[in-house]
Amino acid sequence: MAVTLVARVQLTTMEPTVLYPIDGGDEQRIAMLAGIVQIVSTALERTDDAEKANMHFMKSERGVIGYSKKGSSVIICEGDSESETSDALKAVLDSKNGSSTDISKKIDKIIQQRGKEIGDLWK
Repeated sequence: MAVTLVARVQLTTMEPTVLYPIDGGDEQRIAMLAGIVQIVSTALERTDDAEKANMHFMKSERGVIGYSKKGSSVIICEGDSESETSDALKAVLDSKNGSSTDISKKIDKIIQQRGKEIGDLWK
């Protein structure tokens, strides 16, 4: 399982906060994903219920990009498949005001658990 990036982008300022990997991430990639957020943010405002976080997915050259609105920000995740991306998005959406470090550790734990499950299939 490979999740390459999870970031929170403020819709008003377009300022990104990298949640995973913990050491940051590729700034150019974050800027590109933030551009995608600008494109989809209008659609999110029109279609998403403020009380319910709907997850949306689109293909990218590196796999799948998942995104969901949470409050005044959009959570963006890029992974190999929709299920991996969905798991990482759920981890962020389910966290209640956790720090970036706590959220990153939670995502890492989910990734390791999923990798172990896949590895066990080959035994």
